[in-house]
Amino acid sequence: MKGRIEKLAEIKKNKPVDIFLLTSPASLKYLAGYFYNFETGPSPFHLLPAALIVGDRSNLLIADNETHQLPAIEASVSVETYESYTFEKAVDSNNQFLFHLHKILNQYTAGKTRIGIEQNFLPLVIAQSLLTKYRDIELIDITSELVLLRAIKDADEIELIEKAANLSDVGQAAVLKYAKEGMTELELFSKVRLDMETIAGTRVPMMTDLVSGNRTATGGGNPTNKAIEMNDLILCDLTPCLHGYWGDSCNTMVAGKPTAEQKKIFSLVKEALEMGINTIRPGVKAMEVDEIMRSHLKAEGNFGHHGGHGVGLFYHEEPRIVPYNTMTLEPGMVIALEPAVYKEDYGIRLEHLMLVTEHGSEVLTKFNHCFQQG
Repeated sequence: MKGRIEKLAEIKKNKPVDIFLLTSPASLKYLAGYFYNFETGPSPFHLLPAALIVGDRSNLLIADNETHQLPAIEASVSVETYESYTFEKAVDSNNQFLFHLHKILNQYTAGKTRIGIEQNFLPLVIAQSLLTKYRDIELIDITSELVLLRAIKDADEIELIEKAANLSDVGQAAVLKYAKEGMTELELFSKVRLDMETIAGTRVPMMTDLVSGNRTATGGGNPTNKAIEMNDLILCDLTPCLHGYWGDSCNTMVAGKPTAEQKKIFSLVKEALEMGINTIRPGVKAMEVDEIMRSHLKAEGNFGHHGGHGVGLFYHEEPRIVPYNTMTLEPGMVIALEPAVYKEDYGIRLEHLMLVTEHGSEVLTKFNHCFQQG
């Protein structure tokens, strides 16, 4: 993470920005080391858990009930807290945040100042306060520039993604181990999650598709009380978030015996995935990877979603593996590929997570896709 803030200078080459006010969870983790546990939802006690102001210096303004994060904060970043919660008196956390924010920004706003922001992550109350207090400022959206900056992963980021990918592998192995006739999807998921969190040694927020039988034809969904029946297909897509970075993988298996057609489709999807993996290398366009997988499965129907996507501080980021994306792949990008075939009464999707290397790709999820148990 050290020196990552200096990368913001790249944005200044193309955008007229004097200072930065960054508020997205991804940017806060990427630049300052701060990770907000999103699974708890927005806090009723603060306006924002944290905001990063970067000018001549870097200042992290953090809610006082988020100070457990301090050991993870980048050493070069100065930390200032604002009062957000007390049982002894009523606290206006919005005004507390704005008071401290203005105290920091006053160092930079003597004249015309252009502030780089992420407009989709800047609350209206903050934007209105800035434009009212500082008559000579301009808010400039730099979201797309930050997205491209984060697309190339540093070594420490790749290490964290590998750990999250390992949790995906643990989860997929657990599905094969525990799935059985009569068990509900939720019962299976509880066993899968327990295995993953036991390995992680902590709670792990995650997105999950875990569906069985006819539900696999839709491509996914949350686990329910639906009981798994004999010869049901089970589609499981696991996307765990470990310390701010995501893993991703998908497997489809059968609880019993597959039909001959299902075996054929599984093999075709696995071939498409391998073809996509073998296509990934620097210089290839994202759309070319999508096309080779989609073409291989065309005779069985066009799957109605992307062929893949970037993974990192968001579970879906650039490069998106879709028919229209002309973005060129570069070393350091992390990509999930997930070709699929969906029929009227079942669906099969397989997914691996990989790193674009100097000469090709490296698969980060080590799980071997299996259609049958044992």
